[in-house]
Amino acid sequence: MKKAIFTLAVFVMAFANAGWAQQMPDLKNLSKEIAFRHFGHRDDGMKPNKVMILTADGESELRVTYTYDEDTFLRTEALYEVKYEDTEWENLGRLLYEYDFADNVIELLSQNWLNGDWKNFGLASYTYEDETLNEILFQDWDGGVWVNETKAVYNYTGDQTAVLYWDWTGTNWTSHELYTYTYSDSSIELVIQYMQGGAWQNDEKQTTTLDFLGNALEILVEDWSGSNWANDTKTTYDYEDGVYVTQLVEKFENGAWVDDLKFEYTYENGNATYGKCWKNIGGNWWEGEGDVEMAYNYGAEKDVYLGHEVHVEYLDVTGLDENSSVAGFKVYPVPAESEIQIQAENFQKAEIYSLTGQKLMESVQQKMNVSALSQGVYLLKVFDQSGKTETQRIVVK
Repeated sequence: MKKAIFTLAVFVMAFANAGWAQQMPDLKNLSKEIAFRHFGHRDDGMKPNKVMILTADGESELRVTYTYDEDTFLRTEALYEVKYEDTEWENLGRLLYEYDFADNVIELLSQNWLNGDWKNFGLASYTYEDETLNEILFQDWDGGVWVNETKAVYNYTGDQTAVLYWDWTGTNWTSHELYTYTYSDSSIELVIQYMQGGAWQNDEKQTTTLDFLGNALEILVEDWSGSNWANDTKTTYDYEDGVYVTQLVEKFENGAWVDDLKFEYTYENGNATYGKCWKNIGGNWWEGEGDVEMAYNYGAEKDVYLGHEVHVEYLDVTGLDENSSVAGFKVYPVPAESEIQIQAENFQKAEIYSLTGQKLMESVQQKMNVSALSQGVYLLKVFDQSGKTETQRIVVK
């Protein structure tokens, strides 16, 4: 029974952290990583290849193996395997990613390994408007069909973003929770409210203090006492060479801050290769478990794993696609009003696509008239004489 419970708990957490990027637990834990647009990453660099996660009791470990598309470097699969003591590795679950033509994640499918086969578990479907995330629909697999569970609807106003969560009752949607983010150069404030008696009630507030580079220095979490905000937890980050090497979580007890969890990280060239969690018990640090944040590419990307120790091996995707990257490629002006000028060595032709992948224009000239296009974002694909290609977003106003 312990094994079954562990399997479910680990995979649900892994799915929340690695995939359901806007689910409520992940939003609470990662307020400084608000990623309202889910782009794949085509950039050359290091990508997590294999991740080993150890539990504090030493009885089990989890292994995550990532697969990438060799042409786009986009993550296509995350395979989760589990091992108990001296047993062999067993399939646990997997995440399958699908993207649109603009590299936005449009579907994230979760499957469990049951009775020797992959079984559907959950599905997250993403919709966008002008490349901005508009809605995420979460569904469960039940009786051979997808059943609505929750949806998150996004609204952007100036320096605020509101995320409204709706629950499916079986016949209609009912509002459930409201997440309101307020941004400034020095902080991000998140207020979480829930619906009760036809009105929004305060639940939790997170205030993230940022340095001048946008790095989180502190995350203060407060709970609503009924009349005012009361301290709950505080997380502080210490940085070296642009990456955080320690992370301390304190809880507020009897009017004072008390150490609770501590995380330590080791990096190689800006990529976290090792992370460890400690738990404060009776004034001493013991092996503990928590959300270990493994940042890479100098903090530009991050994955989170629940465990005690996390080891990450990286894949160097630099130059994997030797058929891409047109030499000397530039396009200007950005944004464009009536025409764009393309600069590229051995230029052959250029094509303009909508974000859904529909080809709108084609030209063998390096100057293209775009006045017939509506205001918005498009994809420019350039070809050279040797067959190499490169794609870049352009804006028409």
